[in-house]
Amino acid sequence: MRMLRATILPMAALLVAAATVLAADQAGPKGEGKAVAARSVAPGQVRKLHVTAFEGKIAPSTLRVKAGERVQITFFSKDASYGIKFKDFDVTAKVSKEKPAVVEFTPNEKGTFQFRCGKTINLKKWAENGTLIVE
Repeated sequence: MRMLRATILPMAALLVAAATVLAADQAGPKGEGKAVAARSVAPGQVRKLHVTAFEGKIAPSTLRVKAGERVQITFFSKDASYGIKFKDFDVTAKVSKEKPAVVEFTPNEKGTFQFRCGKTINLKKWAENGTLIVE
């Protein structure tokens, strides 16, 4: 009985942890449209953010950073290849399901800037679908 209990308890804990991770991964679009601000970073460090593209949308669609701080945004795709463009910062990249894209730049001006993470479907391009708020 003691041996059975010693085996079952760790397995149950492992199953609960796996279910929690799986549920968080499948939640995906729930964060859509909400602004995400990373924790403050020390001077000279890079603020790291993540954006996930799926079904022609992105999550989160609004990012907040501070003026003058170096920003690194990693884009992931769940389903296709997407083109990334921050036209106000002259930044472009491509992300695919197989290969994330990392863009890095320093926004020095405060303001609200649009960016695109879109794909071509039947010759129609997705319009801007992201907002970068520089405070």
